[in-house]
Amino acid sequence: MDFISKIVLVENDEGFFGPGVRDLLLNIESEKSVRRASEKMQISYSKAWKIIRNVEKAMGESAVIRIHGGTDGGSASLSDAGKALLQKYMDFEKKSRIANQKIFGEIFK
Repeated sequence: MDFISKIVLVENDEGFFGPGVRDLLLNIESEKSVRRASEKMQISYSKAWKIIRNVEKAMGESAVIRIHGGTDGGSASLSDAGKALLQKYMDFEKKSRIANQKIFGEIFK
């Protein structure tokens, strides 16, 4: 027997940051593009932007820096605040997993 835990950050009773958002931001950072990140995750481009806007609303600031078009096309990267929130989420997720494994072992094994 094992367990799966999912961490979701909530603001005003509404979830705004979880594993899907984590993956989207990681993909934006690696792909340097919201479009390529959304394609990699097999979600629509508009859904990716809806997720980003939801995160930014909860943060009260930009999570993604956009550089619009031009001859070379646009690009995107995480803002310092976006990087910080992503890192905090991943740290919390890791520490929660470790603590939950210990508690799970105490109760179920």
